[in-house]
Amino acid sequence: MKRVLLSVCLLAGGNSQAAAPAIPSAQRWLESVEKELAPFWLHQDAAGHPIGNFPTYRCNDGSLYQQMEPCDDLAFAPEWMKPHLGESYTRMQARHTFVYGVIFHLTGDKQALELAKAGVDYLREHLLEEQGSVISVREAGQSIYSAQQRTTQDLAYAQLGMAFYYYLSGDQQVLADILKVKDYIFEQYWDADSQRLRWVNAPSNNGSGDEIELVAQLDQINGYMLLVSPLLPEPHKSQWDADLAKLLDTIISQFLRPQEFRFWGTKHGQEYQLDSARHNDFGHTAKSWWMTWLAAEYLGNSKLALQSQAGLKQTLDAAFIEHGEGGWRRLPNGAPAIWWEYAELDQSAATLALVDPSASHYLASTYPQWFDRFIAEDGGTYPVANKGLKIHLWKSDYHSLEHALVAYLTSAQLNGEPARLYFAMPANQAALRQPYFYQAKQAQASKVGEWQGLPISEVNYQGIGIKQHN
Repeated sequence: MKRVLLSVCLLAGGNSQAAAPAIPSAQRWLESVEKELAPFWLHQDAAGHPIGNFPTYRCNDGSLYQQMEPCDDLAFAPEWMKPHLGESYTRMQARHTFVYGVIFHLTGDKQALELAKAGVDYLREHLLEEQGSVISVREAGQSIYSAQQRTTQDLAYAQLGMAFYYYLSGDQQVLADILKVKDYIFEQYWDADSQRLRWVNAPSNNGSGDEIELVAQLDQINGYMLLVSPLLPEPHKSQWDADLAKLLDTIISQFLRPQEFRFWGTKHGQEYQLDSARHNDFGHTAKSWWMTWLAAEYLGNSKLALQSQAGLKQTLDAAFIEHGEGGWRRLPNGAPAIWWEYAELDQSAATLALVDPSASHYLASTYPQWFDRFIAEDGGTYPVANKGLKIHLWKSDYHSLEHALVAYLTSAQLNGEPARLYFAMPANQAALRQPYFYQAKQAQASKVGEWQGLPISEVNYQGIGIKQHN
């Protein structure tokens, strides 16, 4: 194994159950962010021109991709990717913004916070349209798709960076734009007859308009709604909660396989039922159960929360590789999971361990494989075991940094350690300072600096658990 897991601890705190299997300490996840992930994202070529216009493509050494003199990494890119190497994707720009937000959140690094704000500012000034749509793909500075041709998934992920920055800062101007984009999505894409969000509203290379897509619903939840809904003032909170409940109903009633614990990734075409069909992997199923569980707990839907927790347990059992080095598989009897699927499965298992410590047995096996397979020796992460492009039109470290944040918070709780997070927001908005998708029994804040007139607060949490309805 490439790395020795540091500071491995057993479950502390006097739990009456037998000690859970050993997992890395919270400190190990901080070390991963500071020493293994952040250097790739703080590379001088990562900031973009102008700053905040983050590049969709960089080489594996961190340097900027040059179309006239491409590095070998991208000169020999997969054939499916080559037609898109001149394009810039807003979903990736927003995911990179999220990356910088998490680096600050976990380490207090002001440079990362500056970059997160720059990403938000660039999107709001150059990509957000007046009516609430967001340019999704550009080539030579021009939008490739009309507003009606943009996918609901791309619009959801355009919200990702703004949502996380609002969570960190409480910036009311950013919130106003988040509300505008969300309203646009539900006003323009919600199909009352089918009770789901459409994929696109007009045909293009993005789709015909007849698609029935799980991620059109699901990525609204994990991309911004689950994080932002609990932080909203009225009347917005009630409307968002109602729309969140609608999406949960759509996902369960339309995409859950009858008599099974898995979800269909799509419901159109002739072959959507094949295991190998689009989004039928364990990653999407685990993310669906994880999101429906957390959202149901937040909304007070105890029946769905129990159903989701049970479905998640079945999914984890099916996806877990018990023999050999361990890890997660992407399909029944299939190949090992790729980085984002692996991250979603880990995050789901870590969350489950907060209420069922025995779920730590997955993590005792899968966490070492995460470090061994996906963390690159020279910084960043690989998409598959120790190889592949670190960044492109569908690859960033959004999943890797969220994985680190969730692992840090849950490992702190499971190992009986406090968790520390950083925020930069006015003192009168202290109620917004929550531990990501979770809640804590105790939170103690102290001012540790300033940034652009805002106090930087270090908040120490204890008793981290599932966010409950109140």
